[in-house]
Amino acid sequence: MTVESLVHVMLVSFPGQGHVNPLLRLGKLIASKGFLVTFVTTELWGRKMRRGNKIVDGELIPVGKGFVRFEFFDDEWSDDDERRTDFAFFLPQLELVGRRVITRLVKSYQDKDQPVSCLVNNPFIPWVCDVAGDLRIASAVLWVQSCACFAAYYHYHHRLSLFPTETEPEIDVQLPYMPLLKHDEIPSYLHPSSPFSGFRDAILKQFANLDKPFCVLIESFDALEHELIDYMSKLCPIKAIGPLFKIAGTVNSNVSGDICKPSDNIVEWLDSRPASSVVYISFGTAAYLKQEQINEIAFGVLDADVSFLWVVRPPPDEAKVETHVLPQELKHQSSDKGKIVEWCPQDEVLQHPSVGCFLTHCGWNSTMEAITSGIPVICFPQWGDQVTNAAYLVDVFKTGVRLCRGAAGDRIVPREEVSEKLTEAMVGTKAEELRRNGIRWKEAAVAAVDKGGSSDKNFNEFVDRLSYNVIHSNSY
Repeated sequence: MTVESLVHVMLVSFPGQGHVNPLLRLGKLIASKGFLVTFVTTELWGRKMRRGNKIVDGELIPVGKGFVRFEFFDDEWSDDDERRTDFAFFLPQLELVGRRVITRLVKSYQDKDQPVSCLVNNPFIPWVCDVAGDLRIASAVLWVQSCACFAAYYHYHHRLSLFPTETEPEIDVQLPYMPLLKHDEIPSYLHPSSPFSGFRDAILKQFANLDKPFCVLIESFDALEHELIDYMSKLCPIKAIGPLFKIAGTVNSNVSGDICKPSDNIVEWLDSRPASSVVYISFGTAAYLKQEQINEIAFGVLDADVSFLWVVRPPPDEAKVETHVLPQELKHQSSDKGKIVEWCPQDEVLQHPSVGCFLTHCGWNSTMEAITSGIPVICFPQWGDQVTNAAYLVDVFKTGVRLCRGAAGDRIVPREEVSEKLTEAMVGTKAEELRRNGIRWKEAAVAAVDKGGSSDKNFNEFVDRLSYNVIHSNSY
């Protein structure tokens, strides 16, 4: 079988770890079924990916029955351009350049007898669906948050429910098949006080475009949000295909979207620790805590007297913020009870038997990986969907305890509270309850991705539709 004979799908990702990873997992799954997948994002992010992986631009990488390759494009700003940190400026620039580049790239593959049959994007770049429409090819979207957050944006966009306003900022929000969300539990971009209006506007443009994609794939699974997924599927063409890290793990491929190489000896160190004894601490690649808060968390860990694996990532150069420094007291103890690293294979760590709980910012990737690994969480959300995920982890999924209510609270959580929640999640009756619930969700996730499971069936239906679009090229 030649490359030219394969159905060609192009994935276009917003440049961010929480977007690249799930979209690339989807790309590997699609390729494994016998498709040609071209993964596209910005050159700046491409340089980061090359540091962590052996990526050669344009090189065909075998994945299952198909291939994956990478294409990176220049967003036409210098790396140190201060406008990068302001999404009100960066998102329009990304769209301006991206529309032109993606159009040109699709046409170049047409000239090479590798016509693109479908464009798939993730949130923040809704214009990809417009490009697909202009080129008269199919489009789809990978929603990289929960169905609950999808429903919140949908109802906000269509004005189907009351949300906080500038005059009534503390309105609680009641949406169908969802628990009552307090004003600080809705996706924070929707709150009038949010400083991230650029994110809100970009996401809402995706909802204004929902008539264009033939499918919206959700990184969730039916058992996790069953009634809500069923309800929303009657309003728009959504399909839950998660957890992607579980199903993508069945694909034998070294293709990775990580931007750093894992630190050495992490798994070996975990192997040396007793079962359920280690607190894994990571706040993702975008959330940035104040140094004072990092200090309080560190001393809380010391006071709780627990083993820990703490990921302290250097901030990206363009963020222009200082690297966090852990107190010397914690560093001294790390030689005995803890390990401090810059990067680790999080999905592998969370599935390790020595890990007892996860102190997390509650990004959706981390949330899904924790839930489907059966690991209790200590919720330290900051903004965006994180605050909603924390509410669900504590009140609905019942696998988490809350340490804060988000950055909008503008509060430094003291070490005493950190220590108390660490102990609560690690030992005693509450910890046992969290683990039991975690195991239940883990089993449900495995069932979803197993052959014939809900996510497996939904993904296969999506793949069948991709092939159908080639035969009926005007049916999108």
